[in-house]
Amino acid sequence: MKRSLLLTIAAIFCLTVFAAGAFAAEKTTVSDGLLTHQQVDERLQDTENAAAYVKIDEDAYKVYPAFKDKKAVRKELLKNLPTNKVLYFFTTSAATFDLAFNVIKDLEKSGRLYDNSRYMGGRDDTDAGAENTSDSIHKFWFMKIPRGSAVYDDGVNVGIGIGIGRRHRGGGIGIGW
Repeated sequence: MKRSLLLTIAAIFCLTVFAAGAFAAEKTTVSDGLLTHQQVDERLQDTENAAAYVKIDEDAYKVYPAFKDKKAVRKELLKNLPTNKVLYFFTTSAATFDLAFNVIKDLEKSGRLYDNSRYMGGRDDTDAGAENTSDSIHKFWFMKIPRGSAVYDDGVNVGIGIGIGRRHRGGGIGIGW
């Protein structure tokens, strides 16, 4: 009786470990389209590759297919990115680069919110993010700054306090610059 109970428990334990291992292996192979630094460097050597790569972490790059228009850039690229972090965008396609870069710069210049965040960015002429830089690799940096963060600046600084000083006639509480 004890032996059959122990064998049953051991079998259940082995099946649980096997199922957990298979689930973890399946999750790491899919991994939401993330690539390593070495894989991105290999793909960037192909000048016909129109895909874009965004450096999300030290050794994690997110892959995006070639963008068709500005709406696709906003929907696919800007919605699901980490915030308050400098991200690097790499591609070998000049058309993909121009499209994505212009979307970021348009959002920065207009000051409009998209996905409840502001965006800022610029061309990157350094070798940050890629080991082997060539002239065919186009890159820029950008940030997604969510509304309400400490970095967020809406350009309006209104001080509220007691009205003592040159700008106020007499004492009182009010709003001033």
